[in-house]
Amino acid sequence: MEHGTSTDMEKALTDQSKLLWGGRFSSGPSPELAALSRSHPSYFRLSPEDLSGSRAHARELARAGVLTGDELGQMLAALDAIDGDVAARRARPIDADEDVHTFHERLLVERLGALGGKLRAGRSRNDQTANNTRLYLRRKARELSAMVLAVQDALAAQAARHVDTLMPGFTHLQPAQPISLGHHLMAHAQSFSRDIARFIDWDRRFDRAPLGAAALAGSAFACDSAASAADLGFAAPCENSIDAVASRDVVAEFLFAAAMLGVNLSRLSEEICIWASRQFGWAKLDDGYSTGSSIMPQKKNPDIAELTRGMSGTMIGNLAGMLATLKAMPLAYNRDLAEDKRNLFETIDLLELILPAFAGMVATLKFDTDRMAADAPRGFTLATEVADWLVRQGIPFCAGA
Repeated sequence: MEHGTSTDMEKALTDQSKLLWGGRFSSGPSPELAALSRSHPSYFRLSPEDLSGSRAHARELARAGVLTGDELGQMLAALDAIDGDVAARRARPIDADEDVHTFHERLLVERLGALGGKLRAGRSRNDQTANNTRLYLRRKARELSAMVLAVQDALAAQAARHVDTLMPGFTHLQPAQPISLGHHLMAHAQSFSRDIARFIDWDRRFDRAPLGAAALAGSAFACDSAASAADLGFAAPCENSIDAVASRDVVAEFLFAAAMLGVNLSRLSEEICIWASRQFGWAKLDDGYSTGSSIMPQKKNPDIAELTRGMSGTMIGNLAGMLATLKAMPLAYNRDLAEDKRNLFETIDLLELILPAFAGMVATLKFDTDRMAADAPRGFTLATEVADWLVRQGIPFCAGA
């Protein structure tokens, strides 16, 4: 965000005429309250989604007769221009912009004057933020799924090269039975298939638009919420206006899908750390996907796997934090719900860092197939096969009483 002098900032923060909610107040908020209420700079990433919702709301106002056809054209053109300017960083939030909604309204009024102020009619920041979050998460669910597919593709390519590579399979981290390395790697690929399926299922369940719910009781100008939902790519509007603004299971469930993905990545990370250790010596990390030590020149460290393993804990914590925020929340909207973005953005940012690096690490792993094959029968891993052979000879598997 851009910053002016402290005097300019305090004046802007205490000028209630610049706030979306200051109508009944004789003075603006204290600097302390303003600082607490102002959105974190990372929250302005929702700008594209907020502008999409504004376009849909402008069309709704036109259907309701609040905007003429000419005014709608001017409004949409201005919103498109703002979208381009924000994307190109020609327009940026200032300290007086409490949130992304205030930021866009300021730009719109600067460009259209009183006409820009008409867009505020019939909507609330409550349905705006719920709508923005759903739009953003639907986009991220698709992007993250594509990144998971890249990890899965890397695993499948490795598995195809190692269909006949023998290794010991484990239970309780003890040698159990000989298996194929390809079969083992595809077990991890299978878990990632379910991660992708969870995002797809999440997207189907929350394919509803909150726009038109306003603060909680609906909007007097929402004449055709189905059309607004279609404008935004949703199948339909939310069925209940109170639920539309007050529910955040859309966030909690996304965080669960992300945390479960993090756990599955962490399980594979743990195995890569073990396999790359000198004690096992089954896998060799590519130099481009590992690091060294500042004091021990012989070291090659599995940093990607270790960081993934550590960051999965943060994702689990973000899910737990979101559930704790929701557990005693009365209907409808409460400001506590703004914490959803803190949890969401950190989790998404972590996955966007992890997944490309993880795919590269898996794709470039080299396996010592001779060593793995030599280790496959050690520890009596063929005992089950011997027992099965004896059963076929007519010997009972367990002696009778």
